[in-house]
Amino acid sequence: MVSERVKFGILCVLLLLALGCVAFTAANTVQAMRELQRQYSGAKAGDVSTVRPWMTIRAISHVYHVPESYLYRSLDIASDDAFHHATLYEIASRKRRTVEQIIRTLQYAILTYRKEHPPHIATPTPKPRSPKEHLSPTPRRTKD
Repeated sequence: MVSERVKFGILCVLLLLALGCVAFTAANTVQAMRELQRQYSGAKAGDVSTVRPWMTIRAISHVYHVPESYLYRSLDIASDDAFHHATLYEIASRKRRTVEQIIRTLQYAILTYRKEHPPHIATPTPKPRSPKEHLSPTPRRTKD
């Protein structure tokens, strides 16, 4: 029969092993979150290097503010339902090209679209005047 001391030792080793697994998983999770935040910041800033193989044309269109039809044309694809939900992996497979070629083509298309269609920068509009401000200034009173 196993003594209580041996059982306690085995339990402690298993507990330490479980804590090690938790620490390892937590570290990987933090690293993944940082990478996701970096990619999100890049995508938000318009960095085309954040295009990933798991993305769809619709997602790329939304993130980079480029019309879907323009992206489909850049890949010589008819924008039909066959490719509507396809990832870049799937598009590359169907087109018999590498996913890197598809991504480079889309990155170039995004940059070209931006050159041809610079973002509209809103200029501040003057604040509308109230009806009282449109009237001529009130005459000054004179002392009697």
